[in-house]
Amino acid sequence: MKKHILTVAALTLAVVLTTFTSCRKPKAEDNTPAKEGLYLGIVGFNSELYTMPLGLLNQDTKHNFNDFVTGLTMQNGTILYHAVNTGINSLAKAKIPENLINVSVVTFTDGLDQGSYVLSENNYNTGAEYLTAVNNRINNEIIGGTNISAYSIGVRGSDVNDIESFRNNLNKLSSDPAHNVFEVSNMSEASEKFAQIAQQLYNQSTFYNVTLKLPAQEPNTKIRFTFDNVNNADDSQCYIEGIYIRNNGKGQLKDIQYVGLESMTGITVTASSEGIFDVFSFQNLTDMEGNQMSTDYVKEWNWLESSAQWQYNSEFTPSGNTEVVNEYKSAMIMLVLDCSSSLGNDFTNMKTAANGFIETLSGNYSGR
Repeated sequence: MKKHILTVAALTLAVVLTTFTSCRKPKAEDNTPAKEGLYLGIVGFNSELYTMPLGLLNQDTKHNFNDFVTGLTMQNGTILYHAVNTGINSLAKAKIPENLINVSVVTFTDGLDQGSYVLSENNYNTGAEYLTAVNNRINNEIIGGTNISAYSIGVRGSDVNDIESFRNNLNKLSSDPAHNVFEVSNMSEASEKFAQIAQQLYNQSTFYNVTLKLPAQEPNTKIRFTFDNVNNADDSQCYIEGIYIRNNGKGQLKDIQYVGLESMTGITVTASSEGIFDVFSFQNLTDMEGNQMSTDYVKEWNWLESSAQWQYNSEFTPSGNTEVVNEYKSAMIMLVLDCSSSLGNDFTNMKTAANGFIETLSGNYSGR
């Protein structure tokens, strides 16, 4: 009788536990976006992978990335394709910041792939199959609504006799072989390319917004803002020009021309009002190479139809009527570094170049 009572009790407990378990709600998926900022991840490779997960890079955190690079060690092996594919996997699985504007992979190598296809989860039969698959991901995968920009830097090692395969690797591991592939002859040149790419990526995620303020003008006045400290508007090689109109009580510049400048604002801009003043904002105003424009010498000119010449507005001053506001967009960057023993003495130089890349990227992101 006692045994029967125990059995019934056990069955009752099992039913209660089953009911409790089945009533539990599944854990809600966390769909909150990642914090805004510049994210960096690192994959080192030889016969193994050494990974640092994507994390915010700024002046406060850059030492963590520097320490990781400094701690990398050499050994035999070059699982190049597998390393790049692993980096893309990390980018694809990451939480995405809302204002993401750039997703990039930057790969450095000195040799040919060895054995990546053996490590693939897709059972590729050759390295060429694996490389084709990675190239397809670079060209077609969308991460956070953004295409992948892939760059490759190659210093051909003395043990690389198949030059055609080496160059094919560099091309296939880039998203734009005409512009994003850098085959160099030594680590000094490679270091320069690291710095060049880092500056380019930093510029892509940093917007230089310039505001220009002036009193409301007569409708249909042609206005020119010169940036190159000229004494005559006709001599300027760097200016914004447009026709001033009023639309729904707001000042506008239409039919805008940018000469020696680029902006994401387009050919029409509507001003915000400050009393009788119109404030025109030009998003990401840069020179033709993507560098921030100085407003130290901005002058404003009005075209006089009666005399067919530009008249300088002496009341418009750079200190009182212009402002530059830096706006930072989010970026996710994966750095893939060859750590094979074929680098020899260049391994230390490679780490120095990679740390310089990190330093440039960290830029002015202090505390972000």
